[in-house]
Formats: sequence, C-alpha cells, structure tokens
Amino acid sequence: MGLLQVENLSVDFQTDSGIIPAVDSAKMSINSGQVQGVIGESGSGKSVMALAIAGLLSPAATMRADLFNLDGHDLTRMSHAERQRLISSNISIIFQEPTSSLNPSLTIGYQLDETIRFHGGGTRRQRYDKAQELLAQVGIIDGKRRYKEYPHQLSGGLNQRVMIAMALACEPKLLIADEPTTALDVTVQSQILDLLLRLNEEHNMALMLITHDFSILSETTDKVYVMYGGQIVESGRTYNLLSQPYHPYTKALLDSVPHYGMHYKKGRRLFNLKGSTPSLDHLPVGCYLGPRCPYANKKCVQPPELRSLKGRKVRCHFPLLEEES
Repeated sequence: MGLLQVENLSVDFQTDSGIIPAVDSAKMSINSGQVQGVIGESGSGKSVMALAIAGLLSPAATMRADLFNLDGHDLTRMSHAERQRLISSNISIIFQEPTSSLNPSLTIGYQLDETIRFHGGGTRRQRYDKAQELLAQVGIIDGKRRYKEYPHQLSGGLNQRVMIAMALACEPKLLIADEPTTALDVTVQSQILDLLLRLNEEHNMALMLITHDFSILSETTDKVYVMYGGQIVESGRTYNLLSQPYHPYTKALLDSVPHYGMHYKKGRRLFNLKGSTPSLDHLPVGCYLGPRCPYANKKCVQPPELRSLKGRKVRCHFPLLEEES
C-alpha cells in the first residue's frame, strides 16, 4: 500500500450563489520517495486538491472521499481532530509566495521556533539548535545571523528556503510544493528544485510538485496528473505522458509550449486552445473541455468516465490513441 491513497476526492465550496464544485472525484496515490507532478491552467483545481490533502481547507469547504488513506490510516473513519493531528505530523506544504506566507513583523527565528514548538518543541535551547539544523539542511549559511533577521531582509530565494525549513520541522513523509519557484529568477528556481530533490532523496520523502511548467515536470517527476475543471483528466508516467499524450487537453498544453530546436515559418504562431478555463459555477454539460476541444462531437454532451488505457488513466470519449483489444 502506498504512502497516500485517495479515491473520489471531491471538494465543494458554499457561496452566496450556491455550491461550487472545486475538485471532482480525484483519484491519486503516491509512494515514499516518489516525485509526482500536478499540472493544469489556473483555476483547474490543483491548489484546492493540495489544500484538501494537507488538511488546510477553509471552513466554507466541504470535502468528501471514498478512500483517504495516509500511511496505513483511513482518515475517513477518524474525527476531525484525529485527522488533523495525523495530517499535520505527516504532510507539509510550501506555497508559491514565501513573502506572503511569512509574517513580515516577526523574525525568521521566531517563526521557525513557533513551528518547531507546535511539532513537539523541547527546551528553548533544543528548539534553537533544531532551527539551526533546519537552516543548514536547506542551504542557508550563517544561520545564526539569518535567525535574527526579518523576511524583508532576505531575498525571495532565501525566504523560500526558510519556508522549506519550516515545512521540514515535522519531518514530513509527504511534502507538497505548490508552485515553489514562481516569482524567482531562473538560477534560483534551479537551486530550489535541486534542494527539494535532494531532500526527497535524503529523507525518502514523497514530493508532490504543483506547477504550470512542463520542463519542471520532465526533469523532476516520476508521474504526472493533468487537471482541468476540477477533474483529473489524464495521469501516467511522466515520459510516456509528455511524449504521447492521450487526452486532447494534455496535447493542447504541450503544443502551446515552444521546444528547443523547433523551427517556425515567419508569421506562424504557437498553438492556442480556443476559449478559457470554465468558471466552476457554470461548468459545461458533459465533458468540461467540450466547448474548447477540437475533437468534440455529440457524444461529448455525456460526462466521460476516467478509464484505464495502456497503463494510463484518461477521462475522454475519444482518446488520441484508441485502446487496443
């Protein structure tokens, strides 16, 4: 059994205009030491799914799942308090904007100490030593000086390293990184990704990367989940999925990205999928991609099921490679 297994995970938000389905029947699993990626346009449900797994949904959200198994424990049979206690000691999450996550009026040291204290603590001296150890783990040199500084005194890359250090305080078995390199320059992006992969290997920690960047997925992940309209529309081994996508949406995303060595005639433009991501309170009938899909026909007014196809999961009536009998 994997570290995390989730089946038919759904998240709804109660709003003044009614119930908004943000995640619909998501199914995924991840093993210790694996690196998996989640990709999709903004508004596709990636971050909400991550928050649901990390137990950080707002009170306005309702989560349901047929199976939510974490390290051999069935969370669907636990009370809210028991579930939160188990999640907080096994799963950590880092967000895309460290400057928004860190309190600007508190020192780095105070915020690290607060996190360590929440996860078991120890004496003040033990917490300080633990904080220095965590800062060293994430590659922050001169930890004693940084410990006394405020977030505005650190660069974006250093602040993200601090966030990773805080995430490691509970020694998580699963680390979720939600767009961890956004707003960082290319060199710092590479350093942060290298750090996450090193920690993944050293601690045998599962890593879930949420991103818009296919190049990050191709270089770092074992498996990819593609999301659209709150649903997982395709999943599979990274190399296979990126080299031959089965879902029209996955193909459209890949075709919209320039590749090294590609040659374009003058005036030729990259592929652009018509329309925009549907609003979750006005989802299309049937297949959510239908109004934008170049392969759609009358059958697409019926909701497609997520089905197995040559080692992959695909939610499409007309996958780009038909299933062999």
